[in-house]
Amino acid sequence: MTYRPTFHLSPPQGRLNDPNGVTLIGDQLHVFYQHDPCFPHAAKRTGWGHAVTTIGGEEGLGQWRHLPDALYPDFPYDTHGCYSGSSVVHDGEVMLFYTGNVKEDGCRPTTQNLVRVEDLEGPMGGVYHRAPENPLIDGPALGFTAHYRDPHVTQNEDGSWRMVLGAQREEERGAVVLYESPDLLNWSFAGALQFEGLDPRVEAAYMWECPNLLRMRDHATGQWREVLVLCPQYPGSDECGYVVGSLDGLWFRVELQFRALDFGHQFYAPQMVAEDDGDALSLGWMGLPARDDTPTLQAEGWVHQLTLPRRLQLVDGQLRTELLLPTDPAGMVVHREALRGQPWEADLVDDAGGVGAHVAWRPGEAGRGTLSVTVGGDERRAECAQGELVVCADGAALEVVAGDGEVAFSSAVFGTEGAPWGAVEVREIGHNRG
Repeated sequence: MTYRPTFHLSPPQGRLNDPNGVTLIGDQLHVFYQHDPCFPHAAKRTGWGHAVTTIGGEEGLGQWRHLPDALYPDFPYDTHGCYSGSSVVHDGEVMLFYTGNVKEDGCRPTTQNLVRVEDLEGPMGGVYHRAPENPLIDGPALGFTAHYRDPHVTQNEDGSWRMVLGAQREEERGAVVLYESPDLLNWSFAGALQFEGLDPRVEAAYMWECPNLLRMRDHATGQWREVLVLCPQYPGSDECGYVVGSLDGLWFRVELQFRALDFGHQFYAPQMVAEDDGDALSLGWMGLPARDDTPTLQAEGWVHQLTLPRRLQLVDGQLRTELLLPTDPAGMVVHREALRGQPWEADLVDDAGGVGAHVAWRPGEAGRGTLSVTVGGDERRAECAQGELVVCADGAALEVVAGDGEVAFSSAVFGTEGAPWGAVEVREIGHNRG
């Protein structure tokens, strides 16, 4: 009896949040993550945890192997936290970028820093060297507050580099700022991205966290587009979504309006890494800021988990999600269903007879319909096309993907006192399905 998932990454102990530094080398997927190993028994001292798994091949997704924590806040520019960031593999060298956080005299200086990784695939999971040039970016640009964090670094077509940061303007509105570099060491401030056609509600958010900016190829048109994922924060709520468009300097022309990347109950701060074919690999945090009271903490001393690795494809201007699953999913329940023109519903049931979630499909017109996922009386819903539905229940993690990847739902679910999930019990509604 345990709440701990088999194939979803959870921390050995303490608190996990944002995935960081997603790095793919061959079939080895290294994932770093925000980790407070002493939570909730000591002051917050966020570092980076580290785990590795395999993807692809005959066995598909493997189980996670935990490695020693990679970063701990022990330098003058990060004494109160090594916050989120990303990784770059360049000329065979793995480099991590992260935000250093310091809290002193009522101030909160933030800096952007570099770590060079030696022997990532060795038995200790790497040796981590803070760059002597740190901090690379020593504080926010003029006009921005100390809420200035989460570097996501990618390479441009001409070989130069760009970094986007989540930021807050002095008037307490969110922004994404752009830095440029020829060599990953020397960074110049280009400015804040300017948007044409962005939802005014998103523009009004008081902070934009965890931006990811990638060029992706649209499978329907063959065209390359900029995809910006961001997490706008509002008083009392947090979101995660994306826009698609074109970028000319700092001018982002929105072609697809802001859309949720995941419609579930717990999903935030995803990290994306580009693949050579124009797709992306991604993992998200199955949690939300300041919401840590779950049965796993009291019963087993850990809290939160990450989604399964996902492949994201751009199709007709929208992101589609494919869960990367093991060939032998022993230890979790995987249910597949073809959604058609007939209503359908199901319960996720544990071995003690408890119901962890309710999933329902209501067909509409023109081959589309509405899928809903209800956990603890809280219903989330999204419109999608008919097509394949995949339900994956793994310990405290539930993921649902429908409409051939058009919509995804990530939610924390808890079996009766940690009882394992038994099955997805389907109930047909009305006549037999066509």
